[in-house]
Amino acid sequence: MEAPVLTYGSSLAAGTVRSREGDALLVAGPFGLVRALRAEGCLLAPEVRDTVLLALLDNGEAWALSVLRRAGAAGDAESVLRLPDNARLHGRRLTLEADDLRLRGRSMDIRAGLLSLGGRVLLQGFAVVQTICRHLGERVLRRSGHYAALEEDVRDLAHRKAGRVRSEVRTSYRLRAEHADIRAAGQVDIDGRHIKVG
Repeated sequence: MEAPVLTYGSSLAAGTVRSREGDALLVAGPFGLVRALRAEGCLLAPEVRDTVLLALLDNGEAWALSVLRRAGAAGDAESVLRLPDNARLHGRRLTLEADDLRLRGRSMDIRAGLLSLGGRVLLQGFAVVQTICRHLGERVLRRSGHYAALEEDVRDLAHRKAGRVRSEVRTSYRLRAEHADIRAAGQVDIDGRHIKVG
């Protein structure tokens, strides 16, 4: 569809949206009641009772170029930005700031040379999580987890290094290995009501 071009006899006028069906608008103003279409450059989707700027062309077409005033100017009305089906935001530096920012999508892909996430609290809720990393590094001051079941499969070497390690098990603890080696430089304590070796 070719973009509308203002020619001699065309005019700009403000009007009020009376009804909306998709991108088709019914707008009332000094020109009467006309049917207009939302222009691609009108990114803020017009709603009923909004004031819009119309381009009235001499061929009878009318296009909503911009929303001049929202009907819910008090701040409670939700505004929708309408982008083309295939759109890209490009800039050397892009910043999004909001008190409450929500991203929703059926499929979401985030790619970066360096991805940094920072915050006071990070909450995650997923049915399935799959992470594939060549190298994973974590620096955690304190980590707490509550799991109904936790299963970990390491195909090569699982190495853990810590100042102190404490394991507390409510019912039973089982260690199975083809070869097991337990060494201590100082003292090894094995305490139990029944101890069976061999």
